[in-house]
Amino acid sequence: MKNIIETLEDSNSLTVFLELVRIAGMEPMLRERGPFTVFVPTDEAFSRVPKERMEEIRQDADKLLLITSYHVVPGQLTSEDLRSIAAVRSSLGTDLVVRSSDKGITVNSVPIVEADAFCTNGICHAISAALVPPTIDVVTP
Repeated sequence: MKNIIETLEDSNSLTVFLELVRIAGMEPMLRERGPFTVFVPTDEAFSRVPKERMEEIRQDADKLLLITSYHVVPGQLTSEDLRSIAAVRSSLGTDLVVRSSDKGITVNSVPIVEADAFCTNGICHAISAALVPPTIDVVTP
């Protein structure tokens, strides 16, 4: 079994989030500490973000740290655990709303597309869009 960073490195569809985690300086935390539950937007999710916006985010390490921290929850929560929870607190300190139905599980209305990638220091769930912290303005000026 691999740690969270190694799991992201081995994936062909989670490379953008890994790059953003590295720019934000979160790699040591997600490699060595834990356990964490990480909601990882797929590369396809990031492909829908305008290129200019992605470049702007990559250039702002502070904003990037807020965004990536919003995708990380202390503790290991499997999909089974998530089915019985209404909200979880991100490492940013704000809540993520969890909903479950026969169609699957959503986090802040974003579907989990691949669940339960177990790691030595937590678990990863791939999601179909990036989560936007309430402290971030999503509209570009």
